[in-house]
Amino acid sequence: MKEFDYLKLWYRARQYQRKHDRGGIAFMKSVLKPGGIAFDIGAHKGGYLYWMVKGVGKNGQVHAFEPQSELYRYLDGIQKRFGWQQVSVHHLALSDSPGKATLFVPSNAVGGTTSPGATLLRKNVDQNTASEQSVNTDTLDGYCTKHSIRPDFLKIDVEGNELKVFRGGEQTLNTCKPALLVEIEARHAGRENVLETFAFLKGKGYRGAFLKGDEAISIDQFDFSRHQSQDPEKAYCNNFLFQ
Repeated sequence: MKEFDYLKLWYRARQYQRKHDRGGIAFMKSVLKPGGIAFDIGAHKGGYLYWMVKGVGKNGQVHAFEPQSELYRYLDGIQKRFGWQQVSVHHLALSDSPGKATLFVPSNAVGGTTSPGATLLRKNVDQNTASEQSVNTDTLDGYCTKHSIRPDFLKIDVEGNELKVFRGGEQTLNTCKPALLVEIEARHAGRENVLETFAFLKGKGYRGAFLKGDEAISIDQFDFSRHQSQDPEKAYCNNFLFQ
């Protein structure tokens, strides 16, 4: 069972490296160093987590955050079965305040109980079909202060809640200046919120780029109509790098 689980995770991670996010995985591997500290915020099924573990090595730390109950249990089980002592898995959503929130989980066409589209934003789901889970929340600053952590890298995939994560981590961004790999989409957050997120990070001294396959292109050239069009003939670009 352990070998089968590892092969499944390895295959998923390789799919991200070769197909789903070639540029993002390459960027992550370039900035992660042995002994470093990485955060996987919205860890889902661990496709990025695998590469984080490889990148920081046995002397580093990986902090994974997953609010969906079933996926948290899966990742927690993976951590224990593989003996990843450098990994901690948290049943937690990071946002702009500590407390409780409702997580909306879109229905899955094949009858599953998890979704990559799970979100804290009610407007992003069909409320007639989505299930709801009560989840604990914390801020990036609160978590880092509580555990005396200075992260080197943040991967964030929170389905429209990116700006709240950053606002809840302002002190961490100011003092640690971690490299960022972030999924940002107008269809989740709205164009105004996306532009506000870009401006917020620029105000912190970050330079941004969006990924088009393997290519990182300056965020100054990003255009919603060209790069996040629903036209299947156009490349859809939703992953961004900030340093």
